[in-house]
Amino acid sequence: MASKVSKFNTGSPEGPNQLHPDRRWPAWARGLASVGLLIHGMAVLAGALASPPSSILEQALVLPFGGYLQRIDQGYTYRYYAPEPPPTPIATATIQYADGRPDETIRLPDRTVRPSLRYQRQLALANHLVVDFETARAMTGDGANSTWARSYARHLAKSRPGCKTITLYTQTHLIPDPERVRQELAAPGHRRVNLDAEEFYTTPERIGEFSCDAF
Repeated sequence: MASKVSKFNTGSPEGPNQLHPDRRWPAWARGLASVGLLIHGMAVLAGALASPPSSILEQALVLPFGGYLQRIDQGYTYRYYAPEPPPTPIATATIQYADGRPDETIRLPDRTVRPSLRYQRQLALANHLVVDFETARAMTGDGANSTWARSYARHLAKSRPGCKTITLYTQTHLIPDPERVRQELAAPGHRRVNLDAEEFYTTPERIGEFSCDAF
């Protein structure tokens, strides 16, 4: 046992759990890292406290960290599914090919994508696209001026050789009434509510048509 202990202590007079002085961070680097961790912790805590429902004071505390929280994409991590989840924004692309191939329809988010983290990421992308479309329509009068919409159309054009046009649409997947779901589950036969039924989707709204040759 003594030989094993001495082996670990060799070259490290401060013990096996201590770094050699030559391998430690300089004092200024440790101080900078500590300050960064402290600010990050304060931003995360302020963001969690300011998420609805929250007080005016809690909302005011997050203001200095607004830009930082956007850069690290923390906007939807706090209480996203509580107290009530919002309707789901859906972006749909219809791709027309120049060689006569059948039109292709792509849904964002794609329910078949795996793992689930990729689906969650696509859900966030669809939300950003729809919000940017609504902002562009309000500011310019034409939702096709959306930067996110053009970027998504450009991605599809480059990943689908031979495409002619890409038409983007948006619609909202509504949440069924919880009481209705409860009653149907409690009814004889346990008939489940079809969450993908047409009644839970709003009418598709056209974002714009983009020529693949433009990208």
